[in-house]
Amino acid sequence: MHKKGYNTLGYRDNINLFDMVLISEPLLNKGENDFSTYKMFKAMIFNQRFLTGRTGQYKGYPFRSFADGGFTGGYSDHYPVYIYLIKERK
Repeated sequence: MHKKGYNTLGYRDNINLFDMVLISEPLLNKGENDFSTYKMFKAMIFNQRFLTGRTGQYKGYPFRSFADGGFTGGYSDHYPVYIYLIKERK
C-alpha cells in the first residue's frame, strides 16, 4: 500500500504507513463460532476528507486532535485502519 502512496500518518513532511490491525487469540480459537475458515480479504485505510486537515501546517495530513499545545477539534494524527474478513462457505 505504501508504494501506491497510501499512508496512515505524516511526520516531518514524510508520509508513513505505520498502523496495523492485530487479531487477538480469542478470535482464532474455536469456541461457539469456528473462525478457522475466515480469511483476510483486504486491508483498508479510512482516510475520508473530514479526517484530513485543510489548512495550516498540517494541511493534507490527518486532522490532529492536538497541536501547538491545545485541542484543535480534530480526530487523530493517524487515519484509522480496518480489514475485511470473509468466511469460506462449505
